[in-house]
Amino acid sequence: MTDRDLATLVREHVRRDEPAFLLSAETSIALGRRTLRRRRVRRSAGVLVAAAAAVAALPLVPWTGSGGSDDRTGIDPATAAALRSYDPQRMPKLIDEHARAALEAGLDGLGDGAFRADDDQGVKLPAQYYDKASAMSVSYGGHGDARQVVVSLLHSRGEAEGDARRLCESQLATGYAFSCAVTTGRDGDPITTSVTAVRAEGSLPDSWAALTRQELRTGVPTATDPNQDPIEPSQVYFMRTVESVHSETFLTIAKEIVRAPGFEQAQQAFQVPVDALAEVVNDPELTIPRPPMGKNGCTWMLHPEGVSCTTKKP
Repeated sequence: MTDRDLATLVREHVRRDEPAFLLSAETSIALGRRTLRRRRVRRSAGVLVAAAAAVAALPLVPWTGSGGSDDRTGIDPATAAALRSYDPQRMPKLIDEHARAALEAGLDGLGDGAFRADDDQGVKLPAQYYDKASAMSVSYGGHGDARQVVVSLLHSRGEAEGDARRLCESQLATGYAFSCAVTTGRDGDPITTSVTAVRAEGSLPDSWAALTRQELRTGVPTATDPNQDPIEPSQVYFMRTVESVHSETFLTIAKEIVRAPGFEQAQQAFQVPVDALAEVVNDPELTIPRPPMGKNGCTWMLHPEGVSCTTKKP
């Protein structure tokens, strides 16, 4: 389900006299995440989720200051040092070096890493605007290849919110996850490891749309799936994702994507150990500061004339 589908769902529930709106916060977030963008769910989905239900916050370390903020109480000393010496132009090399050190042979055959920095809406930024990035990532292998590995660092309140264990339970119950578990990483940060089935989502580059167990079993999209084309086994991929939430906005993600018609085949195709992916998301030096924000809570977005700080709509 895309953010547009979630909007329709919310409107339909609002218009009905009965029954009452029964979606839990975790289910709403899980539905909003059905379209797995390269970085995040679009901002509108997060707004709808917040309006639909109050979300239980995760225990988070208190560093969310923007730019050169010194509000770093309680964060890992290595992370604090990395933020003090942060140079956005060094990040392509730094992410690649740390990813290769942790993932080692899991990157064999995937070629050089492709770096990307995005603005608040997931639009790719040129190098001169790396300091305005809300997300940075390095991808090994191309979108739609037989195998791909992606390491992402991002600030996104919508993706960081929610109780990790309840989200896992919801995704398993609704059939969006084939496996999902939560452990504890450094400094008590929650780490979620999950496996989902996906297929390419054509409306956006480098994006995926999740498939439920039922859709994969029958080959028939559900009525709420915006892509009503039959589900061809040759177009199915499985994504093993390890994600750690470090603050109310910042999270790190390491994932391996393999082409496979079913879960068992995907388990055989995965080449990166889960522990190696967890090492990446636990790396205290893989961090980026929250982009500077204006007095009205504006965020940086790219447009033909450059970048501008645009106020978020309520």
